[in-house]
Amino acid sequence: MEKLLRPKVVVGINVKVITGCGNMYVQLGWWKGGLHEVFATLGRAGGCAMCFDGSLTRTVTLGLRCGVPVEEIIKQLRGNGCPNPHPFPKEDENLSCPDAIGRVIEKYGSMTIDDFMRLAIELNEAAEATDSVDEEREAAIKRMEEMRQEREDRGIG
Repeated sequence: MEKLLRPKVVVGINVKVITGCGNMYVQLGWWKGGLHEVFATLGRAGGCAMCFDGSLTRTVTLGLRCGVPVEEIIKQLRGNGCPNPHPFPKEDENLSCPDAIGRVIEKYGSMTIDDFMRLAIELNEAAEATDSVDEEREAAIKRMEEMRQEREDRGIG
């Protein structure tokens, strides 16, 4: 089986996942209509877990470039547990870093370029529809001040 080389430009997404080892950022890249590469970076620099995740995703990428079906890769990654799982909330549960990578690949790995473009548009529209964190914080502070004033006016507080 011939290994595909990496082109200069690959279209992709970056997904933040919370693991027992901290925040992980899983990057998926597509080329020629299919998932072509996977990278994972832990928010903490260095260490064994970061080395492990880098080596694991290089191996996953090698498999993808050599024609291993995405479903087989997911099957090998999902369900692996470690002493530091991230079990809550249930929808964000990850049993380990490999399980987290497998979950991201399972959720996004079969996307087509059209799916990717739809997702990008949806995320962009959602971002435009929400206030920034600073605006949310200012609104919360203003509301707390209004509530304090109401309590004071009633002689409660």
